[in-house]
Amino acid sequence: MASALLFAGIFATLHHVLWLPVSVVLMACILLVETELVVDFDKFEVRRFLGPFTIKSQQWRLEDIEGVVLAEYKGATQYISHSQFNVIRAHSFILTARIRKGNDVAFDDVEMFEFASHAQGMEVLNALKAQHVTAA
Repeated sequence: MASALLFAGIFATLHHVLWLPVSVVLMACILLVETELVVDFDKFEVRRFLGPFTIKSQQWRLEDIEGVVLAEYKGATQYISHSQFNVIRAHSFILTARIRKGNDVAFDDVEMFEFASHAQGMEVLNALKAQHVTAA
């Protein structure tokens, strides 16, 4: 029993000591990720960068956007019904758009970006309004 506990202790120590630098590097990468929002004459794009590398990029054509709204959430909790995942937002402003699917009359409501302040969200909403996107 003592040898089993000794082996478990050595394994746990080595496991945590080896993974600690990896976790520190990953956390630093998470903190260094930058987000850029681009409102162009024909598209709205959300880009995430880590230094010179693009991690994720989403874009929507302005002609497919039926309308946008900036909604305030205070202490809101959202659950996705088909999984255990939930999102808790203490206080934020979410830019949501109704996007046309292809040439059909079907639409999707898409959360485009979550802002920490109302002023940041209004800046992007006003830029979309300037491109003749309907905003509520």
